[in-house]
Amino acid sequence: MNNTGSSMRILLVDDVQLDRMQLAIRLKQLGHSVETAASGVEALAIYPKFEPELVLLDVSMPEMDGFEVSQEIRNQFPEWIPIIFLSGHEEPAMIAKAIEAGGDDYLIKPVDKLVLNSKLIAMQRIAFMRRELKRTSAKLSELNIALQQQVNEDGLTKVFNRRFIDTTLREMIAWHSRHQAPLAVILLDVDNFKPFNDNYGHIEGDKCLIDLAKMTKELFNRNGDYVGRYGGEEFVVLLSNSDKENALEQAQRIQNGLAELSYPHDFNNGMGFVTVSQGVLSLVPSGKEEIDDVFRTVDNGLYQAKHSGRNCFCFAGFELTAELVDQKVHS
Repeated sequence: MNNTGSSMRILLVDDVQLDRMQLAIRLKQLGHSVETAASGVEALAIYPKFEPELVLLDVSMPEMDGFEVSQEIRNQFPEWIPIIFLSGHEEPAMIAKAIEAGGDDYLIKPVDKLVLNSKLIAMQRIAFMRRELKRTSAKLSELNIALQQQVNEDGLTKVFNRRFIDTTLREMIAWHSRHQAPLAVILLDVDNFKPFNDNYGHIEGDKCLIDLAKMTKELFNRNGDYVGRYGGEEFVVLLSNSDKENALEQAQRIQNGLAELSYPHDFNNGMGFVTVSQGVLSLVPSGKEEIDDVFRTVDNGLYQAKHSGRNCFCFAGFELTAELVDQKVHS
């Protein structure tokens, strides 16, 4: 009988104890897992925990009849599960009402063993296909997540890539503008990275960037923090709900993290380890800011840090003038 090689989880709902017990025994003998309920209320409580693959539902019950229970199942649990009604009524109108209430089939009590077995075989095939579909969907979901990660990820350092950072910053500007909340952008660049590559080689240079990205990602792991590689030896950190004071504190955390990491760099103006220069920006956006304007501004802060001796950070002011706004609106 079990030609799919698997049993079903069956929820049996019947207020008559003897009928319920006899049918449950028969179902278990056929290899199925069975949960029973004596009322509609009890069945609805069991349903989400048991996750049945088939519901056998008596029509005539006190408080909630089978039609009401079926409608509640369809309303509360959107995933379709077959429902077979059990009833002593043979009238066509009752069968039509059962289908209208969300039922998929209708069996007359007392249920003939051969008919029941045939119905169960058909339901088993459906259950088997649903399981296979779920497994396939889960695999596709995993593949989609992996693919999306590859699309958004920098291949070398495994932090976000520039494309993702630009898109995310655009979304953050819109959100923080609506809520009149500050966001922060930190742009950091490895000091004297060309001498590092020239003396240690590009493989060691890649390893340095990987370790720097890993450290930065570990520092910024809360919801609303994003770490990305913006190109070459430049990285960017986006911070939600971060004012100027907090943004500067986070830049200092990066400086401290690098000092603790102490990645060797004997060609870094006597520092002895890898350092970065940082441009720091915090603003409450109006929603009119362009990505290029934001990065141009924070890059000015980075430029100031480079010309202030490196291994430091500088705050960059941001102002979108009325003239610039007018140009953007009419461009």
